[in-house]
Amino acid sequence: MINQDADQNISPTAIKKLFENMDRDPGFAGVGGSIKLISSLDDDDDAGARKITAAILNDAALTSKLLRLANASSRGSRNVSTIDQAVSILGLNAVKSVAISLALLNAMTVKPQIKRLHAEIVAAYFCGTLSAQITRNYGARFNSQEAQVCGLLQNLGRIMALYYLYEEIESSHALQATENLSEDDAIARTLGMSFEEIGAAITERWNFPDVIQQSLASKIDKVAPRVSPNSALGWHQLCSVFARRVTDALFRMPEGQDKIDIKQTLNFFHQGLLLKNDEVLEWIERALVDTNTLLAELAFPSNVEIARSMLRKASERVSDSLSSQDSLIKGQLSDGKKPIEIIHLALRMIHDEYGFDLTVLCLPSGSGGLVAIAGLGRNVNQVTPKFRCNSTKVDIFQLITAKKVDMYIADVHAPSYVKLLPEWYGELVGAKSFSVFSLVHDEKLLGFLYGDYSVARPSAPREKTPGTVKKWRDQLVAALLVGTPGQ
Repeated sequence: MINQDADQNISPTAIKKLFENMDRDPGFAGVGGSIKLISSLDDDDDAGARKITAAILNDAALTSKLLRLANASSRGSRNVSTIDQAVSILGLNAVKSVAISLALLNAMTVKPQIKRLHAEIVAAYFCGTLSAQITRNYGARFNSQEAQVCGLLQNLGRIMALYYLYEEIESSHALQATENLSEDDAIARTLGMSFEEIGAAITERWNFPDVIQQSLASKIDKVAPRVSPNSALGWHQLCSVFARRVTDALFRMPEGQDKIDIKQTLNFFHQGLLLKNDEVLEWIERALVDTNTLLAELAFPSNVEIARSMLRKASERVSDSLSSQDSLIKGQLSDGKKPIEIIHLALRMIHDEYGFDLTVLCLPSGSGGLVAIAGLGRNVNQVTPKFRCNSTKVDIFQLITAKKVDMYIADVHAPSYVKLLPEWYGELVGAKSFSVFSLVHDEKLLGFLYGDYSVARPSAPREKTPGTVKKWRDQLVAALLVGTPGQ
């Protein structure tokens, strides 16, 4: 059911550099000790409660935020002015979780990846909240506070790698785009290890309690667990991995795919955690709401919606609907690459350059028709199979491509455009602004590139680096020419 072979593939070079950076950079100096102290204190122990109170009072920012949170939770029924009162209202479970989250947040200096770090902490807090809820409802004989801490720290490897190995993370993103890999595969190729392995190595270095170390190091066998663990260590291992998989589905998978993966995860862990699947779905939604509520009351610089959008973009892969017999897969360019490889890379580069939420490549199909063959971004797996322009009623996409021009629509709800949008567009895509780029060679339309935004933008997008989009559009045209019979 559980194995701990996380150390077998760890790259000594990556770990050595990580630890050297951790020792050298004061940004996280002491954070390991603080988290260890907070997580190891027993909430049933009066001495532990006093130590937590003392630790909180030593941190003015944490004291202020906890008092504000307690006053918000009391909803005016009492004026909370001491940490003892705050602990009484919020409970040590919530106080310890908030303290760990803020310990990570307060350790961050201003870095280019700060928004991504904020998003990762949002995901971590959700994971801890869900893990505690699952334990309270299905593993009541185990400590829900321990479950919350184990869940909260499942994201430790990602956070620390993003903070201390930022150049390597950026290199992994380039590899991810070039070879259309998943984020996890690109990280494993770049660092020689996974985020979970990084987290496990850090908790071992910090000499965290065994239950935390094992919850990060644990992996689940391919066979679903059939029996509920009879020890706290076994429960927290299994519950933490379950919460981590749900978190990854919600925060890193494309819309639509997340629900499928959560259903599969529930079925896999159903017997091992004694889950009632319909109830758990409600607890997942409750955990999202609770996470947002707490973060708002703490005036945290991110929330669930922002975090999910940001982390999903970091995990996106280009998907296509081509078969192995398609000329775009079988053909070959002068440099030996297949056309589909260039298509994947060009879509990724243009998508990132303009910051689109959804990017789709459409090719001609039949008389005046167009069909999407590849894309990435928001809800792409649902959009691509249904993005079709082949009705007898002329729509805006057919007009644009008939003229072989580029166009930016700042407001799809403007009266002049509403009547020209296909009937399926509003429900299926639902963007507020979009661009269309015609791909033309010798006056012949080869296809068009569609990119959109969920939030309306009054002006057309601009390149971050001038000339980048033209370069990749030219690459797309060259790839499509190879894949077009008779060219």
